[in-house]
Amino acid sequence: MNRSSFGVLAAAVLAACGTTTSNPSDSSGTTDIGDSDTAVDTASDATTTAAPTWRDSLKICWTDLSCKRAFVISHGGDWSINDFPYDSPGAFHRAADKGADGIKTDVHVTKDNVAVVAHSSPIETWESTECAGKLIQEMTADEVTACHLFPSTTETYQRLDTVLEWARGKVIIMLTVKESVDFPMAIQTVTEHNALDYVFLEIGIADLQEAVTPATNWQQAWYNVQTDSPADVDTVIGLKNPHTAFIEVDVKYQEAQNATMADLLSKKIHPTGIRGFVSTINLPLATDHQALWDAGFDVIMTYNLDNALVARKAVNAARGITPN
Repeated sequence: MNRSSFGVLAAAVLAACGTTTSNPSDSSGTTDIGDSDTAVDTASDATTTAAPTWRDSLKICWTDLSCKRAFVISHGGDWSINDFPYDSPGAFHRAADKGADGIKTDVHVTKDNVAVVAHSSPIETWESTECAGKLIQEMTADEVTACHLFPSTTETYQRLDTVLEWARGKVIIMLTVKESVDFPMAIQTVTEHNALDYVFLEIGIADLQEAVTPATNWQQAWYNVQTDSPADVDTVIGLKNPHTAFIEVDVKYQEAQNATMADLLSKKIHPTGIRGFVSTINLPLATDHQALWDAGFDVIMTYNLDNALVARKAVNAARGITPN
């Protein structure tokens, strides 16, 4: 999709969504943010667990249009060629530590039926020089996870189940399954690790209609459906899938030169209870991110986490939402 820029669109300041406070870091070193209104009273009931927050449940704010919190998804984690490569453990940890609401990662399935975090198959040189050219579907999980992510000598490919266990209670995960045949195993892995409530899948319309249906529990998974035109938006809405949480749109469809994204969101997407999702691949500045939220988008997948967090804090603060 063409991620062209567009002007700032006015939107009214929206209602608040509750107040939360930060909890101490857990043993992994990442910050776990809880809800002060539902925090555990350990003195009175040591066996009670904290109620879920937007950090660990898509049912909290993410899929609730009455909640006006702005969300940031970090594309591949907070990565850099200088230290933590794209989709690496270090990039994921740093994104969560900085305060990303979610992390987008890619999925392939190995020949021994293990879902792994990987962008390309065959593996590209920019991903791993030592494993470049190899097909993940012809490798075992152990072989894939032995490959170092270029240019690091310590960061390696990850199993999806490892990522899911690490993310629990810390951050939402968006899965981009690269091959249609791998959707059933991806959903099976999410289900087996009780992660359906904090994982959603980025998916095309055709795959939502066909590729996921062989998967057990496919109807319980959450989806972000990609679209290329307003007609695609109509198609997604017409499917009436109750777990279509987000519709991913370009900031300006070629077929809709005279229609604003604000109108598309407010008059078509939001009235169905679905939220608007957009990427900032060509919109790196903090002002670009703020413009998208002002237009009515709910979730932004960012290619510049630092700038996204600056804008998200400003937007949430203006809406009276804390922490922002």
